[in-house]
Amino acid sequence: MFNPKWLSKTEIEELINNKVSDEEIARCRNHALVPVFDDVVEGTIDPGTGGTVYFKFRGQEEPVLDCTSQAWSLNLGHAPSDVNYAVALQAQRSNHVRYGYLTPVRVKLTNKLADIAPGRMQGGRIALNNLGGGGAIEAAIKTAFVNSRSGDQILTFWRGYHGSNLALTGATQQLGLAIRYRPFGIDRWMKTLFPYCFRCPFGYKNGFNGKKDPECHMECLALVKQHVENFHISGIAGAIIEPNQGAGGQIPAPVEFLVGLKQICKENKIKLIYDECQTGFGRSGKMWITEYYSELAGEDVSPDIIAATKGAAGGFPLGITIARPKLKMLSEAEEHSTYSSNPALMAASLVTIEILQKHRIPENAAKQGAKITAFLHELQQKYPQIGDIRGPGLFIGVEFVKDDGKRTPNNELVDKIIKNGLDNRILFGKSMPILKKSGEMMRNVLKIKPPLILSDEETEEICVRFEKSLKQALSDN
Repeated sequence: MFNPKWLSKTEIEELINNKVSDEEIARCRNHALVPVFDDVVEGTIDPGTGGTVYFKFRGQEEPVLDCTSQAWSLNLGHAPSDVNYAVALQAQRSNHVRYGYLTPVRVKLTNKLADIAPGRMQGGRIALNNLGGGGAIEAAIKTAFVNSRSGDQILTFWRGYHGSNLALTGATQQLGLAIRYRPFGIDRWMKTLFPYCFRCPFGYKNGFNGKKDPECHMECLALVKQHVENFHISGIAGAIIEPNQGAGGQIPAPVEFLVGLKQICKENKIKLIYDECQTGFGRSGKMWITEYYSELAGEDVSPDIIAATKGAAGGFPLGITIARPKLKMLSEAEEHSTYSSNPALMAASLVTIEILQKHRIPENAAKQGAKITAFLHELQQKYPQIGDIRGPGLFIGVEFVKDDGKRTPNNELVDKIIKNGLDNRILFGKSMPILKKSGEMMRNVLKIKPPLILSDEETEEICVRFEKSLKQALSDN
């Protein structure tokens, strides 16, 4: 496919494929400005033959079943050959143009995204970037600002995660002790309550599996309405919410909350933004979790703007912002970055979407996710430490509690299960830390979010290894 000009193929292959030594790794760690994990990922167990749910760590012969999709990004598995072929094919012609230029692949991808946008967003306006979710969310917020008549604040929700750059750190759940500087623009963010039905602050006890307590009167929504109408400083331009919180603990908003929030935003001329950075592109069992909620509601609950990334391009970095067709465009000065019209990344996304649609990958996520959650509910009957199980699809969170009847968060058990999981050749994730100034930390949700290409056999293997890891963790107590 390629004929190298400056180096031979052998030289390039040696640079890329030669193994690294312990000494080189130690030097790298000494040079690192940011923390790195102990293990070194070598990659797929089967190079060049398609995506896989397994990968290998350096120095370990037995592969690991990946239930993290490497930060929930590898919807098509490790090293998906179709996507990699598309990137190589596109890179032969062009691997970079400046932001304002269209390329054939950008034309195709933009039109495809407009076609698959959910609900009233279909046919909308598209912005693309190579920065991922942070860039997509910033473009969404800028779009809300330029379409607002007076507001300059953004409503955000407790436990939400929207990025870690200097601006968006203020929108994210207060990290408190975890950061050593003050974020920019914190006066622009107005925080309000997110509905956490398993830990309802209004005292309801029967909110499970992302559904509200049958007795609930949506007091949380009434509180949000009060915040919006009475407590802003200078007017609210937009509201950004993860319909199903990811980093904060795999916490789905009950559908009634999203229906009501959309109405509140409409009444107050606030642009509603859904952060689908984790849930977009099939993980919920639908192409968009917006579609999942619209189906539950029996009406269109789509927002004004969506921000997406993660599974958009088979592991390559691409951020996507979709706005309703009638919203004003951003100007060149308001939205641009050097590498954000990268044709290779867009080729990766175009092929990823084609695979998701042609091979009904979101439907497989729904099918395999239902099997895993059904199994977890069976386990819950035996193990009271499993407090709540939340989906949908392969967006699964298991909240662990102490067996004390108080739903006390069980951080230690989650850590043990993850450690035992690695011994059992399976990698689980966990929720971000929720910190208090007292030093108390809550990090008790274990995540099961594997690639969406799971087979029936691989799903069964996840269940077997999960139960084994849980039993071992409990026997250690």
